[in-house]
Amino acid sequence: MKLKHFLLLAVFVTPAGLPIALQAAPLVSIGDSVDVFFNGSSSLEWQSNVFSDERGAVDDYKYTVSPGFEINVGRGLSNADLSIITRYDIVRFDKVTDLDNELFHIKAVGSYAGSRLTVNGLVSYDENQSNGADGNDNQKGKLSASETTAANLNGEYTLSPKFSFGAGVNYNKREYKESSSADRESYTVPLDIFYELTPKVDLSIGYTYTSTEVSRTLSGVDGVDGYDKEQHFVNVGARGDLLPKLNGSFKIGFNTMDSDDPITRDGNGPEGRSDRDSSSSLGLDASFTYLATAKVSTNLNLNRNFDVAGQGESTEATKVDLSANYSINTRFTATANLGYTLREYVDTKREDDNYRTGLSLSYVPNEYWRFSTGYNYTENDSNSDGQSYEAHVINVSASLRY
Repeated sequence: MKLKHFLLLAVFVTPAGLPIALQAAPLVSIGDSVDVFFNGSSSLEWQSNVFSDERGAVDDYKYTVSPGFEINVGRGLSNADLSIITRYDIVRFDKVTDLDNELFHIKAVGSYAGSRLTVNGLVSYDENQSNGADGNDNQKGKLSASETTAANLNGEYTLSPKFSFGAGVNYNKREYKESSSADRESYTVPLDIFYELTPKVDLSIGYTYTSTEVSRTLSGVDGVDGYDKEQHFVNVGARGDLLPKLNGSFKIGFNTMDSDDPITRDGNGPEGRSDRDSSSSLGLDASFTYLATAKVSTNLNLNRNFDVAGQGESTEATKVDLSANYSINTRFTATANLGYTLREYVDTKREDDNYRTGLSLSYVPNEYWRFSTGYNYTENDSNSDGQSYEAHVINVSASLRY
């Protein structure tokens, strides 16, 4: 009965965040510049390993119904716009019903484009429930519940026909519901100078400063002390139409991390204490799109940066994500993706190799509806006992924007 009930809901209320190929008419228009849309979604997933557990895999069906609204301000205005998007996820499991949850999401996204100045901003709040499928927040036998608050403000000012200057302030705070996971709060300040090499390509030189505060965590009889760390990323790069069919951007340079707290504990008592290490390595942030044909496009994202794992451990993550989209016709699109993450724990010898692959098919019958189905496989190969696992996910979903 539960499965039948949610399948019926999927017909009438439909997954938020999916792109809509066609522009839907608004539900309500207010004046000459305000549009209100209903953004609804529903999905049914079969998960082979709900908890991303190596030894005790639990499979279950997960149902999600997500009613939401979007308010767009700026229609008819030449240089500014603002969107407020909100969603409420009603999550239900068929067997592990103690994981049932309701999750609220809201964000405001704005932009301004003048003759010499462009500014983009975002403020968001999200309630999350994760099984650590990316190898970052994995907690055995349960899902990690957290709240994330973010705010970003980034701008670029044209100094001359050849030079422009970019700067920003990005804030992120994640708070977990359980004491075994580490809360973290970070500020990032990017600074860049761009030089127009050609009308289609800009070169850049930049510096990014990141400050992160990680809270103390409790696990068993021992805990991991809280600490602060600072990162410095000095880089060079380029952006624009890099080749006739290739566009995108990249930054590559030298990345350093220093902690102001010299002590951590590895769980073996006082004699197991060791110093936190300062680290430096190659830093990379790149995104490319290759238009192979009128119907086929590929996207490649590369990133190498320092990070914080679920229990507060300092890590260095190298990520590669490749996807290909094939537009079968005006209604059907097929997508394939491959992903890999190497997560190296800075203060221990732990290493995780995380592999991801998937296929999906979407159908857009009109400007209001979108239907999709897909399969995803994840494998985490870790040299830490109990941290390796495999997971399969099959999903069907529908979304409505009106």
